[in-house]
Amino acid sequence: MSELSITTTQNVNINFNTASVGERMLAYVLDALVIIAYYIIVYYVFFELFNVERFVPSDNWSRNAVHGVISLPVLFYALWQEALMEGQTIGKRIMKIKVIKIDGYQAGFGDYLIRWILRIVEVTPPLSFIGLISMIASSRSQRLGDMAAGTAVITLKNNISINHTILKDVNDAY
Repeated sequence: MSELSITTTQNVNINFNTASVGERMLAYVLDALVIIAYYIIVYYVFFELFNVERFVPSDNWSRNAVHGVISLPVLFYALWQEALMEGQTIGKRIMKIKVIKIDGYQAGFGDYLIRWILRIVEVTPPLSFIGLISMIASSRSQRLGDMAAGTAVITLKNNISINHTILKDVNDAY
């Protein structure tokens, strides 16, 4: 886990720990579980409870159009989640990691859009090794989308132990 140091406009250094590759991968798996749950619920509601297929013509184009409309939220999942939840998806929120700008500001919609466009190429299987290699090779654990958008993923977990508190060993001559 590397450290990201940001100098604010008031000349104050703020240090963040970047999220590890394992944390990011686990957040991706949790997001995949959310997407699978969405599909199960939507398909059950539309096709089992409401029997929507009886209203759709039986040709393949119409069926594919219905499935495409149902899949739109999944296609834009990372983009709208990060935009609405200030740099987090459900998986990132559970893992306590967040997307921030390298310059210390909150990332904006344009930054999330750049990350999302490159995510299609570097995170989606079978090309997911591209994102993995770039995160391992980068000193800030950035994938190509992060580098292009000027963002990084940081951890929000505090690594505080009892030694960081007032309980300190002092020598007898103190």
